[in-house]
Amino acid sequence: MPSITRRRTIGLFTGCVALTAIGGAVAHTTQKNAPHLIVNNQTKRELDITTVIRTVGDSEVLVDDTASVPANGDHGYTGLASNEPLDVTIRTETGLENTYRWEETDPENALSVGVSTDEIGFVVATPP
Repeated sequence: MPSITRRRTIGLFTGCVALTAIGGAVAHTTQKNAPHLIVNNQTKRELDITTVIRTVGDSEVLVDDTASVPANGDHGYTGLASNEPLDVTIRTETGLENTYRWEETDPENALSVGVSTDEIGFVVATPP
């Protein structure tokens, strides 16, 4: 298992703080009746990023989408099921993949996904 370097940890933490701020801003500007997800490409080149979102209870697919996300850009999804756990899988054209069980799907919450060159991280953003 590869070790996490201090630089990588600081970079991931910085990205998570930025994603939390973005998620908080998005939470204030989107509809309040459903949670939403924002995928942030933190690399220096455009990436094709596939997002699959399923309900945990019955595995209903809510989202199965591949989007070209520009360098340092983002892509969002709204209208998701609220107040029930969701499984979120993110895949990149470079072979990275990670799945997250999103438990905090209150209507005002957002899930921020940070995609870097070597990892995919998840942060739940809640409004203040």
